[in-house]
This record gives sequence, structure tokens and C-alpha cells, in this order.
Amino acid sequence: MMYIIIFLLCCIIVSLCFYIYKQNKKIISISKQINDILFHHNDFYIQKYKEGNLSILESDICKLVNKIYEQNHLLENEKLILKEYLEDISHQMKTPLTALNLIHERLKKAEGNEKRQLLKEEKKLLDKIEWLVMSLLKMAQLDAQTVTFHQESITQKDFVLQLLNPFEIQIDMKDIQLQINIQESEIFKCDILWTLEAVSNILKNCIEHVEQNGIIHIEMNQNPLYDEIIIQDNGCGIDQEDLIHLFERFYKGKNAKQDSVGIGLALSSMIIEKQNGTIQVENTYPGTKFTIHLYKENV
Repeated sequence: MMYIIIFLLCCIIVSLCFYIYKQNKKIISISKQINDILFHHNDFYIQKYKEGNLSILESDICKLVNKIYEQNHLLENEKLILKEYLEDISHQMKTPLTALNLIHERLKKAEGNEKRQLLKEEKKLLDKIEWLVMSLLKMAQLDAQTVTFHQESITQKDFVLQLLNPFEIQIDMKDIQLQINIQESEIFKCDILWTLEAVSNILKNCIEHVEQNGIIHIEMNQNPLYDEIIIQDNGCGIDQEDLIHLFERFYKGKNAKQDSVGIGLALSSMIIEKQNGTIQVENTYPGTKFTIHLYKENV
């Protein structure tokens, strides 16, 4: 009887040692593969263990590796976007900076009216660079999701007055006829400053593309689903091929002004989308119509 017990104990010990050996061998194999992933960027493969702690370990490691792959993919995309972003910024800054250098050299010798004219051109270029830098910073904030939008209340009348205020001189110089269709006392809810930024870029685009004595129509509507803003002009319109690219950053259409940089409408689109909204554009022959829908939170 004693020999049988000893034999069984020996079998158990041998089986246990063999089991521990196999488990250790599998763990070493997993450890080697993890090291290969971390330091040699090899593909990841772990044998499917059917049960036990190794099965749990395998599942957790697979989740971790998949997460790492996903993060690496996002980082690579971000690096590519940043590279393109910097290239675009460099390209957009190069032209006004070159012009400023030329003006600076001419200012050394200029006098009287010529000097005043050069100073005026210099101020215009500096304003353009400031606007470009500020717009790019705003786009970077939106890309990084560091902007918090706040729902604020403003009457339609006050919103339109604040919208038109910065453009009074341009509107007067081109003798533009404004057609305003709003409910003056109706409350409009949005992040006021950011929404004004978005709609101002659209209005600026319309002002630039209407002829002398042109017409710009501004309309605001509300329903249970969304608040609507419509900006429409009777200008030259947008080439059909450009319509689908109009809100891409740094895109310049065929009818774009020579000094256009192609970020104003892209910024508008980003701001509207971040507020659970949509923006659409269409040709109305003559002119162009921009339609903004800001969907309400409870929908």
C-alpha cells in the first residue's frame, strides 16, 4: 500500500512539474513576443489557450496590444496632418512676408505720398498675417478639442447687429443692399462668439464676391429640431467642381480672390460641426446660398 501511495505522489509531482514547465515555457514565449513588439516592431501572435489563467492573460495582452497599435496609428496620422499643416502655414506666410521685406527696403528711400502709401500696404499685410495666425490658432484649438462651447441666449436682432458691425465700411463702399428676414425678439441659442466667427467668415466671403450694388440676404428661422441661418448673395457663384471642396482647409476655388488663403470657410465648418450643426452651400444662379442648421440639444 505504501508503494502505491509513493508511486501516486511521484506521479502527481512529475505531472505538476511538467505542468509548471509547460506554463513557464508558454509565459516565456509570450514574453519574447511582447519584447519583439516593443523593440523590434514585429507582428503580434499568441497561441490561443483554451482555459486557465493564460487564457485571461492572453485576452488582456491582446487588448493592450490592439490599443497600442491603435494609438500608434493615430499618432502617425497626427504626424502626417501636422506635417501638412506646417507646410501649408509656411506657404501661406511666405507671400506676405516677402512683400513686407520688399516694402521695408522701399521705405528706406521713400518720402511723402509714396511713404504713406507703402505704410498703408504694410499695415494691410500685417493685418493679413495677424488674421491668418489667429485663424490657424483657432483651428488648432478645435482640432485639439480644447474648446468648450457654451449655450448662450441672444435675440436674432442683436446677433445680426453684431454680425454686420465689422463689415459696415465694406458694405457701404460697395453700396450693398441688405435684405434681412428675422424675428427681432426671437431668442437664438448658441455659443455667441464662436458662432459669430463662423457666420462672419461666410458673410465676408459673400461681400467679396458680389459686385457693386449687389444684394446679400440674411435670414434666421427656428423650429423644434434646429435653428437656421441663411446667408445668400447674388454674386458670381461657385464653380460646380469647387462646391464639394469649399470647406477644406487651404482650398482655393477658381473664383477665389488673389489674396485668399482658403481657411475662413474651413474654420466656419469646424465651428458649426463642433456645435452639433451642419453647413451646406449651393449655387442659386445668380449667387450662392449658405445654409446653417444648429440642432437643438434635446433632439
